[in-house]
Amino acid sequence: VVEERRRLCLQIMGSWATRLEHLALWAAPPCGYPAHWALF
Repeated sequence: VVEERRRLCLQIMGSWATRLEHLALWAAPPCGYPAHWALF
């Protein structure tokens, strides 16, 4: 049960990470500074 929950949590976190990365790439300012580097 713990393994399944951990696997599900990793899947959710992975999908959220990719979603945030896509949002950061889309929200990058026109000056060329990558916004996703500011998150990490």
